Parts: sequence; structure tokens; C-alpha cells
Amino acid sequence: MAIRCAIVPPTPVPYREPLFRSLHERDELDVSVIYQSAGQPSWDVPPEWFPREHPYPAVHLRSWQRRRAGRTPVLWPHRLERALRSADPDCVVVSEYGPASLRALNWCRRHKRAYVIFTECTPGIDSMLPRWQLGLHRRLGRDADGLIAASSAARARLLAFGIPGERIAVALQAADVEPFRAAAAARRDAAAPASATPVRVISTGRLVPDKNFGMLIEAFAMAGLTPASARLEIAGAGFLEHDLKELATRTGVPVRFHGHLSPEELPALYATADVYALISTYEPFGVAVREAAAAGLSIICSKTAGAAGDVAIDGRNALLVNPYSIEDVAGALGRLVSDPDLRLRMAEESRAIDLETDGSEVDAFVEAVVRAAARRGRARPPGDPHSNGKAPAAYRPSRAGSTSS
Repeated sequence: MAIRCAIVPPTPVPYREPLFRSLHERDELDVSVIYQSAGQPSWDVPPEWFPREHPYPAVHLRSWQRRRAGRTPVLWPHRLERALRSADPDCVVVSEYGPASLRALNWCRRHKRAYVIFTECTPGIDSMLPRWQLGLHRRLGRDADGLIAASSAARARLLAFGIPGERIAVALQAADVEPFRAAAAARRDAAAPASATPVRVISTGRLVPDKNFGMLIEAFAMAGLTPASARLEIAGAGFLEHDLKELATRTGVPVRFHGHLSPEELPALYATADVYALISTYEPFGVAVREAAAAGLSIICSKTAGAAGDVAIDGRNALLVNPYSIEDVAGALGRLVSDPDLRLRMAEESRAIDLETDGSEVDAFVEAVVRAAARRGRARPPGDPHSNGKAPAAYRPSRAGSTSS
């Protein structure tokens, strides 16, 4: 019999739809998704960005939301326990360590169900948290029957909490990559050769401080990149838009600001680009890096992003940079703009990494749920000859010195 699994994410987002659809299609699981909210009004995207219809069982709860400028709001979902009781899961997978996670843990312990945390948090967040909150993360992590880390860096943080490695699975942050592959493939035959100029450097995201777009514009100027050699394009909306446009004018960098682009519009932007730059000072993962790899782009990526080392691999398909060093970022821009052979090689490696990681997050997620349910006597563990489900192969992270359980 399939394991009943209730997944409790904050809100529906386009890039997670393929993951939840794939989990719904797996024989081992009977999945339902309980969204804490149908949307986030304080997020810098239009309301229609949040999917309303889903190819899997889902409910949207109402929630109280405390806004945080540039950051994800804190959610308090109404009637979460009632939704869990209706789903009657063997295992609950809840995002991170907020109020919904505490309430899910309480419900799971009262009803003897498995409790799993999905987390993107990397060690970079620890210095930002007050002592009590960091302590809460440690306690909840140790109390969980299983943890699903969105990156090798997130796994390293959990190991540092003293959580046994066998209770941690690495399931890379999901992304809807197929449209990016298709758009890039359609453009490949007709595209200009890699030596063509100007080189198109793109970056996407909300125009908020963490995304560090100001540094990117200033690094473009420091690298001495002229409109004839390279051009910078930024897609996204946010409260820093006016300031960033003023900075571009002041530094003489001719930036094209696209504003918000829908999920259907983004693949075309990536398909005509040469380089993707993500230099966020705080980026738990960086879904755009998976999209860039799927589009076959060479990548400049912040060393502190969760995707660094798993999808953006230094010297292979990416140049990893210190997001606080303008010299580091300018140097990476200069290298990729001036070296078409390097761009071509890294583009090929991005496509290879995209294929290597394809679907790995689904297998790892299923394995984590099966193992956690077995800990609570709700299922047999993978590999048990009497188990109803097969044991999926776990993702093996490519970060040097780390392994997956």
C-alpha cells in the first residue's frame, strides 16, 4: 500500500509544480499538498504568478502573514490541523522551521505519524539568526524523523547540528527545466557562434537587496565592458528598481530592465543569452541556476548560494565568486566575455550537469519519506524484501568531500 504523504509548503510556486506532479505519479506515495497560503501579497510578483490549479491533490489554506521587506513573509496558516486530519497522512513533510513546522510536529507526535523537514537553509543563514531561533532549528532538526536538504550545503548545516547522516537526504531544489531546454534547443541551430558580440549577460530575480544587482552593475562598469562587447539584462520587479536604474545611468552601464517576466516568458530570455549571473549575498539555493544549466549557459554564481557546488560547479560550468567582492565579480565577467572558448565549454558542461541531476530530487524525496515513515512503523524501509515500493537511487552530490545518504 502506498504511503500517504502530506506536503506542507508555504505557497504554490511555478518551479515546484513538476516535482509535486512527479511525486503524485509515484506508486510508493499517495501525495496531497497543503499550501499554507494561496499567495504572498508582499512578494514582488503579480498574483497570477502563483498557480491556482494543480495536477495533484492540493488545498490552499488562508493565512495571516507578517511582511518582511525583501524576504519571505512569516505565515500562520488557519486550520492546518484540520487539513492534516482530513489528509490522514502517514508522513508530513513541512517546509523549514516556522509556525507551521512547529504545529505539524505537534500533530505528528500526537497521532504517531512521521515528521520530515524540507530545508533550503545553508550555513550562511546562521549568523543572521538570533540565538533562540538557531536553537529552534537545531531542536526541530534533531526531533525530525527525516530531513530533506535542497543542497549539499544545506546537508552540511544539518550535519553540523549533530543530525545523523542517514536521516538526511539531498533532493536538489526543484525547477521546471523542460521549457528552458526546449527553448535553448530551438535556438541552438540558428544562434550566432559563441565568438559573436555583444555577449548577453542576464540575471533574474526580485529587485531586493539580497539579490545584489547593484554590485553586478558596478562590476560591469569596473570590468570595462562596453556596449560593443557585452550587454546586461535584468528581469524582475521590486522596490529597488528606481535606485538600480539610477545606478546604471550614473555608472554608464546600459542595462536593459525587462521588469517582471512570467514563467512562460523566461525561457526565451535564457535561450538568447550567453552568460547567467547570480551574485546574491543571501541565496538559500537559486532556482535560476538550475534553469541556466538547462538552457546551456555558462554561469557566474555566488559561492554562498546553495546551488554552488551541486549545479554551478567551479571550473566546470561556472565561475564561483565572492558576492561581497566587486573585483571578484568583475574578474569573472571579464573572463567569460573575453573568452568564447571558455563560454562554449562551460555551456556544454551546463547541459551535461542538467542531465546528470535530472529527476534526482524526486528519487531522493521518495526515499526520505519512505525511511521516515518506517521509523514510525508506517512503512517498510527501502531495500526491505517485503517492502511494497522499490528503493530509489539517491542523488550523489558533486560537492567535493560530501556524500548523500
